[in-house]
Amino acid sequence: MANSITSVAKNVLLATVSILIGLVLFEIIASLVIGKELSNDHQRSRRYLLYGTADGTPVFRNQGKIFTYSPNSTIRTSAYYENGDSIAKEYDYEFKMNNLGLVQKLNTDKDRPSILVLGDSFTEGQGATPWFYDLESRNSKPEQLINGGLLGTGFAQWKLLNDQLVDSGIRINKVIVPFISDDYQRKIWNFPDRVLNCLGAVEKCKGDEGYFPKPKKDDEAFISKLRKFRDTEYADKQVKKERSFFRQYFPRSHFIVGYIKNEYKLRFKNANPAAIEYLSGKHGKNIVFIHLPTKEELERGHAPDHMGQLAREKILNTGSKLVDGFNVCGLEPKDYFANDPHPNPVGYQKIASCVEKVMLELN
Repeated sequence: MANSITSVAKNVLLATVSILIGLVLFEIIASLVIGKELSNDHQRSRRYLLYGTADGTPVFRNQGKIFTYSPNSTIRTSAYYENGDSIAKEYDYEFKMNNLGLVQKLNTDKDRPSILVLGDSFTEGQGATPWFYDLESRNSKPEQLINGGLLGTGFAQWKLLNDQLVDSGIRINKVIVPFISDDYQRKIWNFPDRVLNCLGAVEKCKGDEGYFPKPKKDDEAFISKLRKFRDTEYADKQVKKERSFFRQYFPRSHFIVGYIKNEYKLRFKNANPAAIEYLSGKHGKNIVFIHLPTKEELERGHAPDHMGQLAREKILNTGSKLVDGFNVCGLEPKDYFANDPHPNPVGYQKIASCVEKVMLELN
């Protein structure tokens, strides 16, 4: 019995030593390929988004698994960024919702055929007076336009919005989908109760909600409080990371494992490829995808990143039309805000012209 226990202990020790030696060798080999600067962690956010309505109407409403803004509301939003020790305002504007809680001036009429423009914050027009307003005013087609652009969303969420509109009796004849590369990995989401509660009353905010009520005055004093919370929260997280044995002593191995996990999720636990297939199959020749560049992609050489390439491949494999907005829409790095990743008013004018041209060509 004693010999058996000793044998098991030796085997466990041998296996442990072998694993450690293997990790050390792997770390040494990885260090020859991967530099010192590496991370697959989310960085501390420098952005502060504030939302408010004059009459106290809730800003957002959940619609099953997804969300819209509150119908017929007028919302004022501001974005501030940390700029060293100071706070810089990046934008501050008002925008209106229609009867469906979508970012447009005109109400949606169930008795009219429609052209649906699906998309994320670039389509919504986050950061400036929505470009969709001008598109509505210039629309000469018999179909009404519907702005299905909602911040932070991706293909899988747009599929649900498309179906929700169809189920409500809206006739969708044509679909235009402006998208950015990151949309290919985004999950379906709506607002947790604690975020909605925070937006309704500042005293209910903990500090990590991401979306905050806009004070009636003195935004910067409120943001200073949020900044102190984030500093403390980030410092606590950094301490926990430093205590991680694997992260501390095998940083490159940790990075590679994280990369493999993310790639697995992107390729096998991702609802967006199926959503692209669904939308393409449902609308056939009446759907067009427009790949819009981000500022980072333009600065890296006017080429889509890894997720953008995957999105393009999927769209082309379905047989749908893909417009290369990197070359067609004329966007340049100067057409984006300095701190915020969204286009500035000039950039949005270019997107509006690009979408309008595609719309006019869509028979």
